[in-house]
Amino acid sequence: MTKKKQSKPRPVKAMALADAAAATDTRVIEVPAGGTLDVIVDVGPMTVPYIVRYGITTVIKSLVDRAEAVSLLKGDQKLTWTFIHQAKNWTHTIAVSINNGPPIILESKSEAKKDPDVSADFVVIRA
Repeated sequence: MTKKKQSKPRPVKAMALADAAAATDTRVIEVPAGGTLDVIVDVGPMTVPYIVRYGITTVIKSLVDRAEAVSLLKGDQKLTWTFIHQAKNWTHTIAVSINNGPPIILESKSEAKKDPDVSADFVVIRA
C-alpha cells in the first residue's frame, strides 16, 4: 500500500470584513462619526427568544418587541440576528435607525408569506 502525498494547505488571504461584504450581497450600513444606532425589533407570538448581537455583545435577547441603543465600536462590526419560530401566525421585522432617523428594514418575515421559520443573518455596521 502506498501513502498518498499530503498537499500543503493553500494560504488563505485575509481580508477586511467590509471588503468581504462588498464581494457578496451583504449590506454595509454606515453610521457617521459621532452618530447613534438603534436596533428595533417587532415580533408576533414567540416561544423561543430571538437574539440580536453587535460584535461580541448581545444587544437584545427577548420574546417581545424591543428597541435598544447600540454602543458603537470604531470600524466594521457585524450586527447579527437569529429568529426561531414555533408559534402560529409568527412574524418578525428587524430594523436600525441612524441618528433617530427613519427605520431601515433589515429583514421582515412571516408565516403568512410562507417564509422559513428559522432565520439567521447579518449586516456590517461601519462606524
